[in-house]
Amino acid sequence: MYGLGILKGMRVSWRNLMRGPITVQYPDERLTLPERARWAVIPLMNDDGAPRCTACMNCVRACPDGILDLSFVTREDKTKHIDTFRYEVGACMMCGLCVESCPFDALAMGHDYELATTDTACLTSTLLADVDAASPKRERTAGDAAEKGGDDA
Repeated sequence: MYGLGILKGMRVSWRNLMRGPITVQYPDERLTLPERARWAVIPLMNDDGAPRCTACMNCVRACPDGILDLSFVTREDKTKHIDTFRYEVGACMMCGLCVESCPFDALAMGHDYELATTDTACLTSTLLADVDAASPKRERTAGDAAEKGGDDA
């Protein structure tokens, strides 16, 4: 039938005309973002407040933009001390590759999406500064020994 496409188009237009506005008045109203939304990178901490980062540099190598800067010192006893762990928020494309590459779940994508600023100094943030890195070796628990089938005391 001739003109059926025009009628379908008019039906869609009429339906959208009758539903009312769907805009959000931003400063007063805010949308609830999905849990999987990716924004700025944040460091994760252990229960005792110590950072989970082991200074393995996997996140720095995985970043396609090269915006992560991790400087650390390896001590004589083979432990690491993180001097600074910097992150350039303004250059990050929020891809999440640094989070995915971390074998110790030391990084996560945060939920703060209000990142706009007029001060360029605020576009670089320090995630960690002057802290001891976590040990990459897992602490053995009683549950681990039971899984192996014996006690290694």
